[in-house]
Amino acid sequence: MTKTLTNAGKQLAVRLLRAQGTALFLVACSFSLATSYEYFWGVVGGGIVVMIPTALFAWRAFAQGGARSAQQIVGNFFAGQALKMSFTVILLVALLMFTSLPLVAVCSGYITVLIVQWVAPILFLKST
Repeated sequence: MTKTLTNAGKQLAVRLLRAQGTALFLVACSFSLATSYEYFWGVVGGGIVVMIPTALFAWRAFAQGGARSAQQIVGNFFAGQALKMSFTVILLVALLMFTSLPLVAVCSGYITVLIVQWVAPILFLKST
């Protein structure tokens, strides 16, 4: 039973990451066609800033399952959220400070992937 719950959570996380990647690719291609390849990489960079911490959170949050390990599950969830927030800040600051990518493109990729993350529970409602 515990494997079933953790596997379902992991599968849902994979579906979220696929949806984020698809949206990111479409927006990046649109920016690339409208402007230049620098905007493509800016959108991709901004989206990656959200996707990597989301994957780390899912890995941490769904590491364990079952009623006997309820305290560990809650602890993993909060640790995963702290890890996600820390990595998001670190990656965003590094991207903006150490690259010369257009700020508009970076923010567009970041916001696009973040919106997909917010809307995903509604999109995946039938599957849960």
